[in-house]
Amino acid sequence: MSTEVTQQQIELEVLGMTCDSCALHVTRALQGVEGVIEAHVPGWASGRATVLADPEVTDEALAEAVKEAGYRAHVLTRHPVSAPPQPEGWGPEPDYDLVVIGTGGAGMAAAIRAAELGRRVCIVEAGTIGGTCVNIGCVPSKALIRAAEAYHKAA
Repeated sequence: MSTEVTQQQIELEVLGMTCDSCALHVTRALQGVEGVIEAHVPGWASGRATVLADPEVTDEALAEAVKEAGYRAHVLTRHPVSAPPQPEGWGPEPDYDLVVIGTGGAGMAAAIRAAELGRRVCIVEAGTIGGTCVNIGCVPSKALIRAAEAYHKAA
């Protein structure tokens, strides 16, 4: 087991978020700050972000990253936490047969087929599972087009 390392859990108030995309932009901005281990924005309506970071990460660095993303933030609380020790054998290189980046049609098909073949698969997705085509692109637009076509024919 490795030794414990003190880290900081930091809660920020974030102003200016109006949608889930805003929350994603703030999350990415905070994750880009050197020394940030993880960042989480539970949703734009919360107006909050939680960051786990090295103690050297300053309030100013976090606020500036959020400002560069187009929003405003200030630190509400800062609490020291201890990182849990990593178990023996936990290495820097996970053991996967396939890493799929993106869950569009091809990514999901590859992941499913590899899993069916007994392979260990890791999926990395920055947005909503299914990708653009399934959620806001081809599939919903075709459904709307078909509905409009049916309405037109009925008239």
